[in-house]
Amino acid sequence: MLKEYSKVVKYSGIRVDPRILLTLGVIIVLGGVAVTFLLRDFLYLVIALVIADVVVMYPYYIGKKRISEIEENLSEALRQIASVLRSGGTFEVAVREIAVSDYGELSREFARMLREMEGGKSFVAALQTMAARVESDFLRKAAVIIADSVRTGGRVADVLDEIAEDVRKFYQIKKERRTRTTMQFLFLAVSAAVLGPFLLGVSIGIVNFMIGIGERLVEAGTLTPQELAAREAAVSSLELIITVFVIVESILAGFMGALIREGRLAYGAVLAPVFLLLAYLSFLGGKFVVGVIT
Repeated sequence: MLKEYSKVVKYSGIRVDPRILLTLGVIIVLGGVAVTFLLRDFLYLVIALVIADVVVMYPYYIGKKRISEIEENLSEALRQIASVLRSGGTFEVAVREIAVSDYGELSREFARMLREMEGGKSFVAALQTMAARVESDFLRKAAVIIADSVRTGGRVADVLDEIAEDVRKFYQIKKERRTRTTMQFLFLAVSAAVLGPFLLGVSIGIVNFMIGIGERLVEAGTLTPQELAAREAAVSSLELIITVFVIVESILAGFMGALIREGRLAYGAVLAPVFLLLAYLSFLGGKFVVGVIT
């Protein structure tokens, strides 16, 4: 996981050592924990987790976005290379055509590959270098198959067409997964990050309102101060437990949402802090609404 994170961050174009980002994220979280214990307010922990997530995961997100753009255009690029080879062109001509085509990040990668080939590298070596640089399973597998085909003297153009079709199908399955899981993901997000925490906040707000009524009962002499103090302590413990529950369940829901949406638990590191922020704000919002009404 750490190796993948480092490669994706480096590919994002943000020139910062991934170890520095991870260390900074840990420092921010520890600072949030310290402030939370000092001021007894979980809001600072939530804010620290969100800031740490932005610091650590934003470069990762940018890198993944660039890799996704490469995977999206890889099928068409391989078909274009196959067409050039069938028409009698060389690998260098095919790579040059991809480099000047409108394939976004993939065209930039082929332009870099072209410079390496002009510097003396073979097509296979340059392709394998690009596959090692880009953290993409699609590109890595395609590079292995193409390299084997070139070495064995096979019909490279036909192989490229077959790989292009396989890549297109795999990427289509990936897109269909996101489409088919949209409703499940939205249900999880709304229930775990908005509606559930809001209702829990309303419950705590009602209990706090009842404690306020208890103070009036003490003034009226129908409730002793000791009894009220015991109930306030119980309510304080209950609020602490529910607050911790909201934090934990929203983080877990973020990882579950990542598993549903992307099929990869690691992506939860991006979603979990977002779910956490929404959940905690909804929880505070529920308490605030009851306070305004009562």
